Amino acid sequence: MKVGIIGCGFIGSEIASFIDKNTNIKLIGLNDIDKNKINVLIKNLETCKSKFMEIDELIRKCDLIIESATKNVVEAILKNKNLDKKNKKLLVMSTGGLIGNLDLLKKIKNCEILLPSGAIAGLDAIKSVSGRISSLTLTTTKPIKGLEGAPYMIRNNIDLANIKGRKTIFEGNLKDAVEDFPQNINVAATLFLASKFEKIKVRIIADSDTKFNTHEIEAIGDFGVITAKTQNLPSKNPKTSYLAVLSAIQSIKNLENNVKIGN
Repeated sequence: MKVGIIGCGFIGSEIASFIDKNTNIKLIGLNDIDKNKINVLIKNLETCKSKFMEIDELIRKCDLIIESATKNVVEAILKNKNLDKKNKKLLVMSTGGLIGNLDLLKKIKNCEILLPSGAIAGLDAIKSVSGRISSLTLTTTKPIKGLEGAPYMIRNNIDLANIKGRKTIFEGNLKDAVEDFPQNINVAATLFLASKFEKIKVRIIADSDTKFNTHEIEAIGDFGVITAKTQNLPSKNPKTSYLAVLSAIQSIKNLENNVKIGN
């Protein structure tokens, strides 16, 4: 299987390192707006003979395209004429980029779209009760550093340094959460895509005393109540939970597993 990675930050680099040790997968293409990240990554790889490719070439030549860039890149990938081909797969990490492009997503008929569960648990159960949910809430608690630079914080002049303890900084719907916290709340987009529930309530809390990225899900319906909570340690990128990286790697492993666990 020939693989290309779009976005060579922490997540993309960790995935590349995993592929580098897997003899059944060949990493042939890398893309990032920062060419230096690509050069550093290539130097750190031991077996993969990968090189920089423009997005169009990467999608055309690769069987598996891995997006680990930003939600703005997702639209360009979905629109690419070379994507919707048989035997192609697209793994999307920036699931927030799918929310504003659901029409493009629906047009994909041949390419298989892979959406790792990322930093949350319970998606199998949520998928099982899709269409039967009456209330769905996601409460995300982050350390101060994990929220720095979010458009919502900048627009509202919120000084994170002045926050002591726990403080709710956002309560709203999915669309606003994805726009206001594009690097923090992909879990909300993934939760919507699994549940198909359009009235998800999103709450974001800043906590100066925590070291965890915590995501709590509560779904209520005629099936009962589903609750799921994950307390994730951040990766080297404070905006990203390390579990998200492990989830992406597991999705790649699943491509070769003949025993499928879960929905």
